[in-house]
This record gives sequence, C-alpha cells and structure tokens, in this order.
Amino acid sequence: MTIVVGQIEPLKKLKEILNENGITRFSSIGEINTFIKYYESEKKEIPKIIENSLDEEIDNLQSDLIKRQQIYDDLKVDILNELNHKIKKLEETLKQAIDKSNKNLFNKILYYLKIKILTNKKSTLEKNLEKIIRKKTRITEHEVIKAKNKLNDYTENKEKIISTRCAESYKELDSTKEVVDGIYTLIAGAIGENSVVNELQKLSDNYYLINDFSVEFNPPIYNKKENDRIFSIQIDHLLICQSGVFLLETKNWSKQSIKNLDLRSPVEQILRTSYALFVLLNSESKYSNIRLARHHWGSKKIPIRNIIIMTNEKPKEEFKHVKVTSLNELIGYIKYFDQIFNEAEVKNIFDYLNNDIY
Repeated sequence: MTIVVGQIEPLKKLKEILNENGITRFSSIGEINTFIKYYESEKKEIPKIIENSLDEEIDNLQSDLIKRQQIYDDLKVDILNELNHKIKKLEETLKQAIDKSNKNLFNKILYYLKIKILTNKKSTLEKNLEKIIRKKTRITEHEVIKAKNKLNDYTENKEKIISTRCAESYKELDSTKEVVDGIYTLIAGAIGENSVVNELQKLSDNYYLINDFSVEFNPPIYNKKENDRIFSIQIDHLLICQSGVFLLETKNWSKQSIKNLDLRSPVEQILRTSYALFVLLNSESKYSNIRLARHHWGSKKIPIRNIIIMTNEKPKEEFKHVKVTSLNELIGYIKYFDQIFNEAEVKNIFDYLNNDIY
C-alpha cells in the first residue's frame, strides 16, 4: 500500500470550521455525506429517538430509586439494631449495678450515681430512638426523596420533556445543516481529494504520496516566460515513484463549473506550480539537494508529470503539458510510464520533499 503523509487541505479547513461552530459529530467525510443524505430522515426520527431515550432514563431512574430505597431501609435496620444493642448493654450494666447496690448500704451509696446515669442514658435512647435514626439516615433519605421526585417529574411531565428536547434537537440539527450547507464547496473538494487518496493507496509501498504539499521560496523563483515571480506553491497531492514525480490537482466540478469563465483555470494553476517544482528538483541551485545515482552520461533529470483528476465531470478537450483524467483512469496512466529510478532514489526524493526543504 502507498505510503501516505499529510492530510488533505479541504479536510483540515473543514475540521477548523466545524470546531469553531462546536460541531463534533463528524469524524470523516463519509459521516458528513451521510448527514447530508439522511438529514430529513434524521429530523423525522427525532421524536421517536427522544421518547425511547426518555423511557430508558425513566427505567434507569426506577432502578436507581429501588436501589437507593433498599440502601436506606438497610441502613435504618442496621442503626436500629445498633441502638437496641446499646440499650441491651445498658440494661445489663444497670442490672449488675442494681444487684451490687442491694448487697449492703455501702454499695447502695457507691452505685447510686452510676445507676442514675445508666438509667438516664437508657431512657434517653429509648425516647429518642426515631429521632436518632432520622438524624443518622438524613442524607440517604434525602437521596431517596430526590430520586423519587425526579422520577415523578419525568413520569408526570413526559410529553413536555419530549417537546422541549425535540425543540433543542431540531435547533442543533438545523444549525449543523446550515454550517454544512455553507461549506459545501469545501466538502465537495474534500470528497474529491479523499477519493483520489483512496485510489492511490491501492498502489504498492514503493509509492509515496504527500497530501497538501506546499513550500515558500525566498528569494522567489522567477519564471521568465510568464514574467512571474513565484513566492510559494501549494498542490493537492505529490506522488513520488520510480517513474518520477506526479503533480496531482483534484477537481470535483460539475459541467456548469467546467464552463464557468469566472473560475480559475486548473491548467494554468498546475503549470505554474509545475515550473516551480521543476526548479526545486532539477536546477543547480540552493533549492536542489537530492542524492541520485549518477548515470554514466551525466546527471539525471527528475521528470514531473502534471495530472488534473476530475472526480465528477471531465472536459472533452486535451491540454498541453497536463493530463486530465477521471478517477478510474488515474492508476493506469501513472503505471504507463517506465521506471527510471531505483527504490533508494525514490526514497531520497520523497525525504527531500517531505523534510529537507523545510
């Protein structure tokens, strides 16, 4: 499988815009596509989904209430048993004190105060038994009451809750749809570029793909023919392989877009980038620093082949120095060219473009 580095540029922009709008439901272009396709169906399903979710919450609240009630009841029993045990111990200690006090006058005087204290403790515990239990179970009882009130609220106001939640879900869904509609051009671009990446990944692991390749030049590269100073370039994909470097620009255009005179020509765009890339890779300048095996005739040139992939509609015309292909034709066209580099040279070109020039 092709070695791929970098993320496609429209996808990066998409993630930025979605994050800025607090939309986190999408993790792939496929999920955005599914959302667009099934938006109306999802909207119709909202009441049913919310009702099912609320029913599940009510079931969980009932289970939680039963559990908390059981904890409360068990705690009351434990505290009651503990208090009864204390009363019983006081009774035993009191009986022993009374028995000893009845033996003689000295013991009666000696145990008088102790008997009085024990009697008061026992009486206080017996009189305040319920009060003590309530105090020790107050927090647990409050949790039971809170769970019971919440369950009653959900049960008695079920329709109102469903209505409120539906309104919130509709608002969130419509807001997401509005954002998605506003970035449809980006989505279309991301869909197109993503399909190209998926297609190129079918190649073997001696192919290298750099997505969203860009570089700045200081000083700029001067294109004498066009009287143009090139300060930077950016291209959708660079494919490096044994037959050279393929410069790939993806367009997911309709027939109307192809005919639209206001849209910038992708042919002009790719030729400008191609010229700068040729200088970058082949000129004897500070930009070029690639280790290639020397041919006995001299230094080898790195060929650059320009491809525009039309993932939707494709013009019938052909253009100089640029191959316009459909997605299905892409791999066949790439494999058409003879191999002129060994695997080590391909890796050196890739490393230079991916790391060294920055």
